[in-house]
Amino acid sequence: MRLGSTLISLAAIMAAGSLSGPILAPAHACDLPSTSVSDVYPTGEMLPENLLRFYVYFSAPMGQDDILPSITVLDESGDPLEGVFLSNRYDLWSADRTRLTLLLDPGRVKTGLAANQAMGRALVAGRTYHLRISQTALDATGCGLSAAHSVSFQAIDADVTSPTPEDWVLSTPRTGARDPITVTVDGPIDHLSLAYRLRVLRPDGTPVAGSLALEAAETIWRFTPREPWGDTAYHLRIDPLLEDLAGNRMDAVFDLDLGSGAPSMAPSDHRMISFTPLP
Repeated sequence: MRLGSTLISLAAIMAAGSLSGPILAPAHACDLPSTSVSDVYPTGEMLPENLLRFYVYFSAPMGQDDILPSITVLDESGDPLEGVFLSNRYDLWSADRTRLTLLLDPGRVKTGLAANQAMGRALVAGRTYHLRISQTALDATGCGLSAAHSVSFQAIDADVTSPTPEDWVLSTPRTGARDPITVTVDGPIDHLSLAYRLRVLRPDGTPVAGSLALEAAETIWRFTPREPWGDTAYHLRIDPLLEDLAGNRMDAVFDLDLGSGAPSMAPSDHRMISFTPLP
């Protein structure tokens, strides 16, 4: 199962980074485990073989122990792959421990590195894979998950191009209305980048308050303002750190062969796309 048509809210993403108090583990029986996997990103069914990250969201805070033994990538035959994820002493959790970042081993993803030359990438274009989170993953109370969770996807050719805002398509809202502005990007973007690195600004540079939704496997960014649009020009600000699924930024491609002699590129300034609501 994939979640390619999932609609998400900015509030839900940002809530995963908040922490209102210590995570406690009360002692009780685990006869009826209730914690589950709520979302997995990216949601597309076709992912580049040089994919850099998965994100797994849980319905409740997870435990402190290493979770990687409970997460497996299976090939088409159902056999587990080895060495897919970067083994880190500290798992990459959000502050409230409900969002886990799974970093595919960059040494295998990036061409020119020893691990890539020796083992190749974990994912190979044209093949189907299954990401499985086992019930053995423990939540903050010490209980396992209520059910295992799996998503399937097909690997496609590596993405070695940068996001190009010049190719994005913006809808134009109406003055005096709360129509959303919709941005269709030129390829799937990392969902946290879409949540944090695009902002609508007023002419004076202050951000417009509103709500955000991501659609169509993270290729559509939809922003609905809290107040009606005014009769003035607005700006969509794009942070230069915005990344696609393969870690490519607007002025830097992640997967460059280190022996190619390709120059590194300095980060650019913020990009701005201006729009004026229709009368």
